[in-house]
Amino acid sequence: MTLQEATPFVRQALVTSINCNTRDDVFFELQSSDCRLFYIISGKGSMTIEGVTYRLCPGCTLMFRAGTKYVWQPSEDVPIDFIVLNFDYTQNFSHIRKPFHPVHSDRFSDEDILENHIFTDEEILNSPIVIDNLASIESRLRLMTTEFNVADDYCLDQLLSSVLKSVIISIIREVNISKNEEGNRDLTLTRDIIQFIQDNYDKEISYEALSERFYMNPVYMNRIFKKNTGTSLHAFIVNYRINMAMELLRSSNISVREIAFASGFTDIPHFAKTFKKIAGISPSKYRDGE
Repeated sequence: MTLQEATPFVRQALVTSINCNTRDDVFFELQSSDCRLFYIISGKGSMTIEGVTYRLCPGCTLMFRAGTKYVWQPSEDVPIDFIVLNFDYTQNFSHIRKPFHPVHSDRFSDEDILENHIFTDEEILNSPIVIDNLASIESRLRLMTTEFNVADDYCLDQLLSSVLKSVIISIIREVNISKNEEGNRDLTLTRDIIQFIQDNYDKEISYEALSERFYMNPVYMNRIFKKNTGTSLHAFIVNYRINMAMELLRSSNISVREIAFASGFTDIPHFAKTFKKIAGISPSKYRDGE
């Protein structure tokens, strides 16, 4: 299925709330026969979707397919007010107009799912989507809740369908923009790390120092760096230092020991061993052109 083929059917659209005094069965793991879209108006708490917990705050939007497992976890001091849509991606079951209430996962089976479409163009719709702040869709969601509850018009289904599709497109667009921004941030970070290494290769450069310099977990930082360069931080630093040592060996008459120190090595045997491993010959033979 493609997004172009989607003609959403809105089975329910309403504003409601949940708090710690809500009956206990709401806080079990739930599943629904149709798709869900939640928009948080106010309050705080969290929701666990398929085992992953997300913080809830005003503007947070959550959307997932039928059959997805989720658990509400409202804060103890304030209720969560939210808009909820029950919907399908097609009109195939538009004759079923009564809303499906979520049921406990232990009483839910795959046969209870109305539709199980797989999107081939917008694959992000095949997994739960959570966006921290998407206030731009609130007015459209409120329009849908108003129309759903007060309108009595033969065009109501078409109106709700078109508005929901525009909301879904906005959600997809926001996810893609966020991904691009994250990718750009990661690329900028990688470039900044490379510049830092080039400016400080002759000094001690530890993961801890880089972590403090760029305010990032060293494991995650190394993962981003490797994704963008194809090599680990450690390998990049070592190779850059050896390249600088090669340049000094070619262009200067200073001793191998001095070159080792100038290239950021503090252990001469380690320098010689590393140089030979990368260049294939010893520093002295490299200088002699052997």
